[in-house]
Amino acid sequence: MSNDPTGTNAFELSRIYGQGWTTARKLLASNGDAGPREAAARNPHRTAEKRASWTQGFMAGLRSRAGVTTAPGRNFWRPAAKKIPAGGGER
Repeated sequence: MSNDPTGTNAFELSRIYGQGWTTARKLLASNGDAGPREAAARNPHRTAEKRASWTQGFMAGLRSRAGVTTAPGRNFWRPAAKKIPAGGGER
């Protein structure tokens, strides 16, 4: 249990960080670009601690432009540059 009167604990802050990271990744996937001003405008939190956690996640998401590979030749955040034939192998 946290001593914080707002009830914010480490788990909640990690979830807020993740929400910021996800927001940045979705923005990059839609061919957008952002920085600290965009982070401040999109941040839904009011308390300083929560805003800071969300902003840290957002900025980390912007820095990790490589995306997450989910399958060979596919990218979770951006479409693959090369299409893979239905058989799965390269031709």
